[in-house]
Amino acid sequence: MKRIVLRTRRLNLLLGVTVACAACAREEMPPGTGPDFEAPAVVEMFPMSGAAVPDLDEDAYVKFDEPLGDPRSLARVIETSPAWRYEINAGRRTVRIRPIDGWRPGVVYTFRIPPGVRDLVRNMTREPIDLLFTTGPEFFESRTGGVVWDRETVRRVRDIALQVVGGDSIPYAAVTDTGGNFSIRGLPVGDYWAFAFRDQNRNRTLERDFEPHDSGWVSLSDSTTIVELELWLTTPDSTAPLLGSVGASDSLTLRLEFDDLLEPDASLDGASVGVVEVGTGEEWPVAEFVVGDLAVAAAPEDGVEPDSLAGEVALDDPEVIPALQVDRARPQRFVSVRMGRPLIGGEYDVSARGFRNLRLLAGGGDTTFVYEPPAAIPEEEPAQEESDGDEAGGEGIEVEGS
Repeated sequence: MKRIVLRTRRLNLLLGVTVACAACAREEMPPGTGPDFEAPAVVEMFPMSGAAVPDLDEDAYVKFDEPLGDPRSLARVIETSPAWRYEINAGRRTVRIRPIDGWRPGVVYTFRIPPGVRDLVRNMTREPIDLLFTTGPEFFESRTGGVVWDRETVRRVRDIALQVVGGDSIPYAAVTDTGGNFSIRGLPVGDYWAFAFRDQNRNRTLERDFEPHDSGWVSLSDSTTIVELELWLTTPDSTAPLLGSVGASDSLTLRLEFDDLLEPDASLDGASVGVVEVGTGEEWPVAEFVVGDLAVAAAPEDGVEPDSLAGEVALDDPEVIPALQVDRARPQRFVSVRMGRPLIGGEYDVSARGFRNLRLLAGGGDTTFVYEPPAAIPEEEPAQEESDGDEAGGEGIEVEGS
């Protein structure tokens, strides 16, 4: 019995030690603290945003108030301007940035950390974090911004590269947000050329031969100038549109199909459509033609012509931008033609000239088509009605023949 009691005491001792160790290993919140529901917050940045630091020789950095969840991924998404190469080191709390070739004098530097910075318990920032300064003698309050659209879909587009280049060839850069908006602040007084392009090969350089792009002129006359741009991405194209086929929806309406999207807002001055009957050589009159559908083009809503509001609104006004999206017509591949008199059955030569694609290259072509009038529907003979005096409400009258 003594031997059994001794073993029981030793077992209880071992169990007590095991439980104590497990309690020590379990992670507990520090005394007096509750659950963490706050996203990481910036507690320090260098240089200060909007500062002028002509003799900068240290790393720029952004410091957070708590450890970050995935610093390595953060280093990959930071947007940098100018569009040069940078060394980015993201530690547990601090992100450090330095140009590979060193800081250059008289340059505006912008570093943007997009929304989505997470802490260890996955709380996430909702707004971008900007570090903006200049290595010149002073910081300017100018702003160049606007909206980038896709011309084919008439929709705003995100993740589009912007570069603004002046006489010093410094490629100041930005990227459009989810609403297609962009902004570049602090540019010195001067004239610039702005480029928007879909950076398909991720080399931060516009490839004019295959990347959809658009450009515009920017003039900053003083240190507080604000410029708004509206840029429309179009796919590069070096060939004019070519007429492919013709069809008839009825004897008065033709549809001419082209191999390119046509610009519905381009002027039709100089454009023409000809229709000639092959058998007789007779030219058939054309009453009107438009890019797209005749019914839509003939009745603009409320009498407002396309683009009539474009120069009267602020491009960053969220209440107005949807209206602009509706007002600009969507490109089409066809031209609708209304004839001056109905076609008869037979073969016709059709020629088109002066229609412009999205790159405003004018083209057309010649083709033939056969019009077959719809088969006539035979008229039904009216049914003979039997006379019934009683149903008519009168008395039956008996008539004797002579």
